[in-house]
Amino acid sequence: MTDNLGGAYDVAYQKARTKLRRCQPADLAAAGGAFFDAASGLISLRYVNEDYHISWPGGEVAAAGGEATPAVVKTVLLHYLLRAAGQPLAGRLVSFKEITGGGVKYLDMYNKRIIDGLLAVFGSRPALMTAAGKLVGGARAIYGQYGLSIDILPRLPVIFALWAGYDELPARVTVLYDASAPFYLPAEDLIEATAVCVHKLAEAAKKLTAG
Repeated sequence: MTDNLGGAYDVAYQKARTKLRRCQPADLAAAGGAFFDAASGLISLRYVNEDYHISWPGGEVAAAGGEATPAVVKTVLLHYLLRAAGQPLAGRLVSFKEITGGGVKYLDMYNKRIIDGLLAVFGSRPALMTAAGKLVGGARAIYGQYGLSIDILPRLPVIFALWAGYDELPARVTVLYDASAPFYLPAEDLIEATAVCVHKLAEAAKKLTAG
């Protein structure tokens, strides 16, 4: 992440904290599939297989394991809670291009960070993707030759579908979301959240192939 982008997320995070103070925490948690503990004033939220706590009304975000939490993660989690309206899953899968209308502003960044990132790690080792997925809380999905489903957030699943290359045809990958995804995250945050999945899959692949 560049310094400029990091600074932009610092600003976005502070704005989201201000908005959070005006909301009822129990309502936020219920709409986003999170849990609010009135005694501690904490909203607990699972993000790509890791637990986070958000204080109310302060809006401070901390990883349950005590690790430092980047501003981008804090912002994505607050935006998710603020945007969630309890929209049920549509049961219809769409691509990122369909969600954004194919705007170049987002699509180029998405392809570089998500599609190219997945192919760089798993293009020549497609079975490794589903194996790595198990380490980050994913499950096999019946899409592509190698399909993987991961819950980015409680009501925001993503599916990675990979086809192995053969002869002169290169490997290819498709990423799909439930059509309800825009009700939970805007396009910029959806890129960041999906990139977290890709990063964790890559880290899990390193562990599986170490030695």
